[in-house]
Amino acid sequence: MPFRWEPSKGFFPSRDELRAAKLRFARRVPERDPRYAKTGSVPLSVSSFARWHVVAFVVAAAGCAAGAPSPKTPTPENPPGALAAPPRVIRVDPMSGGGAIKPAGLAALEEELQRGMKELGGKGKPPPYYIAYEIHDRNDVTVAASYGALVQSSVRRARILDTDVRVGTYKLDSTHTIRSNDFDFSSVTGGHPVALPLSDDANALRTVAWRETDHRYNDAAERLVKIRTQHTLKVADEDPSDDFSREKPASYLGPPATLSIDLPAWEARIRDLSGRFRGQAEIQDSGVTLQASSLTRWLVNSEGTVVQTGRNYVRVYIEANTRADDGMELERFETFDAATVDGLGTNAEMEKAADAVITDLRALRKAPLADPYIGPAILEGRAAGVFFHEIFGHRVEGHRQKNEEEGQTFAKKVGEPIMPAFVSVYDDPTLSRLGSADLNGFYRFDDEGVVAQRASLVEDGVLRGFLLSRSPTRGFAQSNGHGRRQEGRAIVSRQGNLVVEPKRFVPVSELRDLLRAEAKRQGKLYGLSFRDISGGFTNTQRGGPQAFKVLPILVYRIWVDGRPDELVRGVDLVGTPLAALSRIIAASDDYQTFNGYCGAESGFVPVSATSPSLLVQQIEVERRDKGNDKPPLLPAPALAPKAPAPPRGAP
Repeated sequence: MPFRWEPSKGFFPSRDELRAAKLRFARRVPERDPRYAKTGSVPLSVSSFARWHVVAFVVAAAGCAAGAPSPKTPTPENPPGALAAPPRVIRVDPMSGGGAIKPAGLAALEEELQRGMKELGGKGKPPPYYIAYEIHDRNDVTVAASYGALVQSSVRRARILDTDVRVGTYKLDSTHTIRSNDFDFSSVTGGHPVALPLSDDANALRTVAWRETDHRYNDAAERLVKIRTQHTLKVADEDPSDDFSREKPASYLGPPATLSIDLPAWEARIRDLSGRFRGQAEIQDSGVTLQASSLTRWLVNSEGTVVQTGRNYVRVYIEANTRADDGMELERFETFDAATVDGLGTNAEMEKAADAVITDLRALRKAPLADPYIGPAILEGRAAGVFFHEIFGHRVEGHRQKNEEEGQTFAKKVGEPIMPAFVSVYDDPTLSRLGSADLNGFYRFDDEGVVAQRASLVEDGVLRGFLLSRSPTRGFAQSNGHGRRQEGRAIVSRQGNLVVEPKRFVPVSELRDLLRAEAKRQGKLYGLSFRDISGGFTNTQRGGPQAFKVLPILVYRIWVDGRPDELVRGVDLVGTPLAALSRIIAASDDYQTFNGYCGAESGFVPVSATSPSLLVQQIEVERRDKGNDKPPLLPAPALAPKAPAPPRGAP
């Protein structure tokens, strides 16, 4: 990706930068059956990419018929509706499915780690107290087409080694934050990825690991000197928690990931699907892409942990953009995600999604610009999920509670109400499936070798805890299995599968009636409904405004007088977390999930967020920068609606 911004900078990126760092999410809607059950394990899925605190996603665009008005005015303290059942999920025991044979390459790296720990323990001054190797062995297949023509077909494999060496003690070690007004160039947040041989040649693997262990030890020893010096010159840390927690070693050998793709068949399928955009003069650019990936991960550390896990991901995403007459660029996406090729969906479903993209873009070109607005709004399922991901999920990541550059919005609010009492929130990486959707944030062990666990974050509106890696914080001394990273980055606490679970619900149609009633009570002519959103970002640090911005695409005015919904464009949803969370007044039971990758300090990690539609008492929107470029003066070439078939043997 061409653009990166660091969390420490605390600034908001432009829309062009967000577009460069886009994250696509799943289009598929989980089942809405209120009867839920637990069953056995299923495979998991992975998805695309984004940058720090940037999330782009797609939500359903289905309208809802009006029903009978609610007899009472809902408030956060007095929500309407019946008792709600939790969503139907499949939860996986992280220790299930083990018993595979230890690969020769993993055994060789384990031996080298033990040798390095012994030798440096005797010769190092100071000696290391912890060494870990993590290996990502990834196979990627990409097929892309535009206007009925193939533009990419590639297969790629890579092995990446991350080496972590800690010097000092569990209480104070070489990863401790150096507090300074200057940028800390010795910080380990950038990581040190190194390519490994693709074969299990023991000598080659051990040589690379030996070299990296020596480099990382020298860096850690030098950094510890600076940290100890600073401790004599600076005031005490606000949070005196240890730098690293002691955890039980894990031993698990699951099967490696395998994924079979019929490349010629998928080339034809993606090419045909992209051909639906041929002849659409108003569409400036479009494309359809298949991304398939299998990832086998090895983790071994000096405490005795030895782990092998495998996961697959398959995605098809459809994208297109156009430009309105006033210069505003407009874009739409539809995405299909699954753990297997068979789970992606049918040709008919994908063709319908491509046609919806075309129809929506045509409607957006003609839609009026929205006005700045403060008032009630419905966040439909996936929009609500991303809303919570941005304004809440990032702010309960454990490392933000002890970093003094962070705003620490919730650091001292454990045990206090932070949202309405009918709302609970948890993050559970052991969920492989919710309703009909494979969950992208599923994993068995985090990147520190800690078994994945459910983290109860909010119970009945009261904050109960945080997402924790092996970096302790006030009142929380142990990890709950949320230490995560992209290969090549340092580990911090991150979200996995975030689930918003209201205890009361009303039918979707009644939620619209409640929106109209609340808008009328506030003296508004209409409320808003957010049905599709392209991205979002949030700033959590003290150096800038601790606010969020979500970037909607499909936004409708829901008129109080009952006239048809009106599509508008050019709005951004803005606000601050404490105010936004306190104003949820009603929920439905139409659970929907987005899947994707979220970017933060530790890079891009696969995540999901699930929520039903929510009615919020007050949402603020502002006008978006629309740009000044006119639509193309030169008309698009006249293309036949169907692309000619390629010659036999041609791509």
